[in-house]
Amino acid sequence: MIKELINFTENLEEEFKNLGSTPKEGLHIRMKLFVSESGEAKIDTSYFEYEQYSKKQKGEISDFLSQCKLLHQNAWCIDTYKCFDLPTKAIHTCSPFAVAFKREHLEGGEKFKANIGKKKQIYERFGEYFTKAFELFENKEDVEKYILYKNFFTHKTFTSVLQRIEEDCKTKRIQFEEEILQIKERLKNCSDKTQKEELKEQVTTIEQELLKVKPLDDSDYVLFYLDVPLELYQQVHKKYLDDKLFNTAFYNTEPNQEGVIFGTSNFMNGFNSNMPFLMHQTATFDISGRISNLDAKLLNELKNILPNKTLPNPLPVFIYKEELQRKVIGIFKESEFRFGYKEIIQKLVEDNIDDIGNYYLLFWQNTKDGIVFKDFDFVSTFEYSVSKEKPLAILNLFDIKEKGGKENKHYPAVYNIFEFEQQVMKPFIQNKYLRVDYFGDLNKDDYAKLDLTFNSYSRYRKAIYDYVYKSQRNTIHGHIFDEMVFNAITDDIKNNNDYGIREKLNIWYSLYEYFNTNNKINMVNKLKDYQDFVAAIIADEPVTDITDEKFAFAAGQVIEYILSKSKSADNSYNLLEPYLQQSKCAEFKRAIANDFGRYKHENFSKNFEKVAAFVLSYETSANLKHLLPQILSGVFSKNQLFSTNLSK
Repeated sequence: MIKELINFTENLEEEFKNLGSTPKEGLHIRMKLFVSESGEAKIDTSYFEYEQYSKKQKGEISDFLSQCKLLHQNAWCIDTYKCFDLPTKAIHTCSPFAVAFKREHLEGGEKFKANIGKKKQIYERFGEYFTKAFELFENKEDVEKYILYKNFFTHKTFTSVLQRIEEDCKTKRIQFEEEILQIKERLKNCSDKTQKEELKEQVTTIEQELLKVKPLDDSDYVLFYLDVPLELYQQVHKKYLDDKLFNTAFYNTEPNQEGVIFGTSNFMNGFNSNMPFLMHQTATFDISGRISNLDAKLLNELKNILPNKTLPNPLPVFIYKEELQRKVIGIFKESEFRFGYKEIIQKLVEDNIDDIGNYYLLFWQNTKDGIVFKDFDFVSTFEYSVSKEKPLAILNLFDIKEKGGKENKHYPAVYNIFEFEQQVMKPFIQNKYLRVDYFGDLNKDDYAKLDLTFNSYSRYRKAIYDYVYKSQRNTIHGHIFDEMVFNAITDDIKNNNDYGIREKLNIWYSLYEYFNTNNKINMVNKLKDYQDFVAAIIADEPVTDITDEKFAFAAGQVIEYILSKSKSADNSYNLLEPYLQQSKCAEFKRAIANDFGRYKHENFSKNFEKVAAFVLSYETSANLKHLLPQILSGVFSKNQLFSTNLSK
């Protein structure tokens, strides 16, 4: 895995690696060193540059913020456990040229209040920070050169700069707010539509300017940069990375002639040198392997690229196919980062690239704790088509109408695996918002009143993901398919979702043979057999080949007919519950007889009487819960028991 990700990152263009990244939210301030007329070096507190950045801002970021972004990217800590401000971990840069912390640590902030009497405030920790940061200089004479920048913080001079910025921003805020009030007054008295739109655009423009001068939130960063070339930032940051990119320095080798160091990878590594119980106790080696600082840097770059949303997720990492990998990245880039894995595969298929395979598929999530890999697996061959012979067809066997219309629903043919995911798999595991999250936390709230669907989702979401995205066609078989279908239908019955029930029955009958490859039964023909069987009873024809399944279907027709006589306020499918809970034939028939007795004052057709007589006289030792598909098919199929004579 590690080697494949290193090769992948190495083949990315340098320009691409930085696409999609943004400056840190907060206040960016660039300070200058200057030499006074008397020859004394100082930090210029009279002239400095600053700008505030918010993700709510629209449009392109300024050149100044673009430069600041590059500076903090080449000064930032790998993670807070490897910062220079331990154990508090409030200063997130690791450079003698940059200092970044959140507003909450300054006077008046929540962390400042929490630290009173308990921990050193950030003002007291800058000295220790710079002591560690100055160790990154190769030439120790540089420490003296930049000691002024350290004093700028340890002597609290930086607070006067922040005060001036706040006063300047406050003045601008007042000005902008007054302008907005004036424009809104003009809007009230304006009747011209064109002019109104222009005034509204002016308000929007000024509101964008207000974001640049708003009071800092506690969560906003305050970032100070010393105005020195980017190359100097990169030089000292490289030394920081060479050490901290490894899990621990304990196993680092001495630099070789090329300056390459080998150590234990810090990338998604559970290795802990200070926890002996996690180490090999009987092995002759201390660690299983090392990687170079060059590879460690590439892995760190990948970790920083993933949150930028400039790579598809899941991400195919092709091995031995660098040209195809570049094509994938090109497709994603051309789509302005909107395409996902599905669209990229479809584009490759359109371009007649048949040999789609031999890649690792990586799925990750951005969390508050950073990047988390949820799945990483090898795909030897990706099967885009669901069937080599012909597309899959879902038939409208249960008379569904188009939503909002009177025409019978027509299902589009299912040609590829992504259509299959959307039309076949998704209805059985989607939440109440009609969404499926394959790797998120199991949130029961999203499945309110969908208890059995939630069970299917919890048990089989990974199997479906593997089936669709990795072509592991052995992860879903007939038993799992049946379980998902009737779990979802049972929930639909409880929620009185007639459309959902019929749709899932359509899918089950149409694709039963596709999933039950070892039991080649054409369920569409079976459904017709059930219907013909009921028709034969009604026509007083001799019936042969009587089976439990046919009995169950006929019973479903009887149940639906009886329930149609209900005049109660509750016309929901809750009335089906007593039948679906029965496992023994005698109890099942007793429930039918009881409901028949309840409505015996109603008129019943001859068709009903004939089929009901058959059902109530039938005997079987079968568990009727195993006949649930046939019972429900009888309930929701076109009912043949109603009299063709309208007077009856």
